[in-house]
Amino acid sequence: MSTHVKVSCLLLCAGKSTRTYPAHKLLLKLGDQTLLRRVAEEIECTKFYEVLAITGHDHLMIEKELRGLPLKIIHNEHYERGIHSSVREGILHLSPETDYFAICHADQPMLTYQDYNKLIDAAQSAAAGTKLIYPSFHGKRGYPALISMSLIMEILDHHDNDEECSYLFERYRSQALAVEIDDELPFLKVETPQIFDQIKFHISNQLDKS
Repeated sequence: MSTHVKVSCLLLCAGKSTRTYPAHKLLLKLGDQTLLRRVAEEIECTKFYEVLAITGHDHLMIEKELRGLPLKIIHNEHYERGIHSSVREGILHLSPETDYFAICHADQPMLTYQDYNKLIDAAQSAAAGTKLIYPSFHGKRGYPALISMSLIMEILDHHDNDEECSYLFERYRSQALAVEIDDELPFLKVETPQIFDQIKFHISNQLDKS
């Protein structure tokens, strides 16, 4: 595969966050930034060809938090149908030059630009026909996942739900590339108050050492 493979980013920030918080979890503070701003600024330091932020619930507040960043905001009017609907909406707006797109979750604040770039670099050297690239820690699959643009029609034909694109990993297991990472911490998603407190503790320690 050529060394100028273009990998775009779909930053998913459309969810309602009703499972864990009365307030929108992406607007919770980590240090002097919101969770969303921290993730978005980290992504802007990466080698992504383009970044599209997919909004939904509380989209005006989310868009305000993203103000000033060099990304494109796409509003998903059908966000209540589940995460898959945001992926669907996002791929309709990707550059035609995109080779892979990454499904990036806005509630993974422990991912660094190095983590994202490791996946992007893997796309540059992946064997021809590789359809999926994902981070792995001791055999556990995580996100963000990189998906070949050759699969977009299958995504558009699939029904919307909260299962994202896991069905693609079932269909194309032999054409998926796992990229091992050294730590499970970047896999953490803010899905419970306890996980948020855990992440907040780690970030506080990082700030104290800096």
